[in-house]
Amino acid sequence: MASLALAARSRNIPYRNDNSTKTIDGDESEEGELVVLLIIVVAICGALVGLGVLFLLVYVCTSIARRIRWWVFGVDEDGVSEGMRSRLLPDEDSRQSYELARAFERQYPYGSIDTQLTSEQQTQIREKGVEAWEFVVNLDVNAMLQSKTEVLFMGGENCVQTNLPLPKANSVYYFEVKLVEKPADVNMWIGLATKPYPAWRMTGWNKYSAGYCVNNGSVHQNSPFKGAHIGEQLFVGDILGIGYQPRSGVVWFSRNGRRYKAIVSGMLYDLFPTISADGPCSFSANFGQRGFVFIEANVKRWGFGPVEGSIAPPPIYGANQNTILLETAAPSSEDDEDDDDDDDADDEGSELDARNGNSRQPDMPTDSIAIDIPEGAIPVGAPHDTPRSHRRRQTGSRRPPLYQKNDPIAAQLLEAGETSLEPVVSYRNKQPDLLSSPRSSITSPSAEPASL
Repeated sequence: MASLALAARSRNIPYRNDNSTKTIDGDESEEGELVVLLIIVVAICGALVGLGVLFLLVYVCTSIARRIRWWVFGVDEDGVSEGMRSRLLPDEDSRQSYELARAFERQYPYGSIDTQLTSEQQTQIREKGVEAWEFVVNLDVNAMLQSKTEVLFMGGENCVQTNLPLPKANSVYYFEVKLVEKPADVNMWIGLATKPYPAWRMTGWNKYSAGYCVNNGSVHQNSPFKGAHIGEQLFVGDILGIGYQPRSGVVWFSRNGRRYKAIVSGMLYDLFPTISADGPCSFSANFGQRGFVFIEANVKRWGFGPVEGSIAPPPIYGANQNTILLETAAPSSEDDEDDDDDDDADDEGSELDARNGNSRQPDMPTDSIAIDIPEGAIPVGAPHDTPRSHRRRQTGSRRPPLYQKNDPIAAQLLEAGETSLEPVVSYRNKQPDLLSSPRSSITSPSAEPASL
């Protein structure tokens, strides 16, 4: 190879090395691929930056346009001019309610309160199932909670919400509301809203809410001025269903088991079932604790949770199946040893007293009278030499019981000879004559009292 190169140089002929040529071509191809990748990355970054700038420009222009409309034409953020707002809000009460609601929205924007399901609430749902959801009536609401899912509005503008939001684990959740009582002149709104929500506003009139008006079949979302007519008027006994798809934020409605085609979109929030009215009325909600009128919801199980939780209900009162009844508890070995030691000590003390000529008598109350019973007065069938453990369990102590005056049960026990009485018995007040005749005094409870 070297000779060929030298020969080529001597003849002024260019020499070509194939290996070097291949190496140079490979490096050039790699550099070209890197350049192409770099161009693609720069193009993608530029596109993203351009989209961000465009979105920012649109947002700024929209904000400026809103302010210009407010300054020039008197149009607010709902797109309603001052003249139209004055026509839609004819009286002072409605205008004041509207302004207070806007102030409430500014004070409590969405996200100011954490409304997601906590671990304790999830545990409550697992334990109770669908029974975990219930309506909450605050002190500033003129309503009465008849049951967990039944509410009676007493009058005025009121709004109630559930204690827990809708879950987001499944693709669809559904609930129904039945009109129990509602006069014709009372407006009622049923839908979904975030929390907190103004307690005096109708559902769908404020931000982050959507409500169905049962009086005319219109649906309002985030505004009291703009509504879409999608259904019919509801009467007493009708059932309105609300479906929610948490993954897409879509809300839809049904009436007496028939679903409407119109939908409400953009509700990607933590939503609570919310019902409001401006007069006296009552309703009953079904979150899945019983069958739905909408058949598809029953088949696909769109309720809020299982009908029964994981914790079994308490047993029926009076039932004793699969239970263990303990009548007595067996004493432990330590207690037996202590009792044996006490018995040994008592026996030793009795022997010492017998040697010294003293007779030990049990302690007696100050107001009782002690009578010595002769040996022959003890019933024939009374046990004398009882085992130590049995005697301890039978009497509990080495003292005889203190029977009351003329106790028939004590007399029967003495007559039957089923008691282990000591030579000294303590009686109160009058005592039977036990010294006159040993056997007759014991067996006859009507014996004359002894003269002391």
